[in-house]
Amino acid sequence: MSGERHPLIVVLHGPSGVGKDSVIEALRDRTGIQRATSSNSRPMREGEEDGIDYHFFSRREFERKIAAGDFIEHANVYGDYKGLERRELEDPLSREEDVLIRTDLQGARELRKLLRGAVFVLLRAESRQALRDRLTQRETESDESLARRLAEVDAELEDEPNNDYVVVNHEDRLDEAVADLARIIERERVNPDRERAGVRTPPEG
Repeated sequence: MSGERHPLIVVLHGPSGVGKDSVIEALRDRTGIQRATSSNSRPMREGEEDGIDYHFFSRREFERKIAAGDFIEHANVYGDYKGLERRELEDPLSREEDVLIRTDLQGARELRKLLRGAVFVLLRAESRQALRDRLTQRETESDESLARRLAEVDAELEDEPNNDYVVVNHEDRLDEAVADLARIIERERVNPDRERAGVRTPPEG
């Protein structure tokens, strides 16, 4: 039914420097969308908050949760576990609330296999040069790091056709990107052709 509203899983990804965190913060203020918080087994860094930046668990506790099937997906990255717990999606969806996942290209590729009815959005800058300028202005990137991050841009752009939407975050025009995302959420919540959002049930055997 075209008028029926269903909660969404929005998967937002894009290259480093494109402004994902700023867009998400403004989008949460505007729409109230929940953000799924990933889990990590590494020590908390200065300035991070448990439950805000990540859910931090000891390695033993993380492995216990893996064995219990608590994670939709997880990986061992440079000796530390990272993953997304089922409850981070299932709890807000059960309350008919939209939920947003911030991830990278690798995560988006994996989540396409694991989620049903999710809306995938690529956040990009107005041009490759504009993104290069933003990264350079940070003055925190070595030549090697800058080259690696620009390679990320090329990979993200190659993935563009695999997304439902592409949103451009122009320099100093954050409100436009946030408004675009808010409209996408409203449109997709009443899209009769979209499967109800959730986690796919793995095949038996």
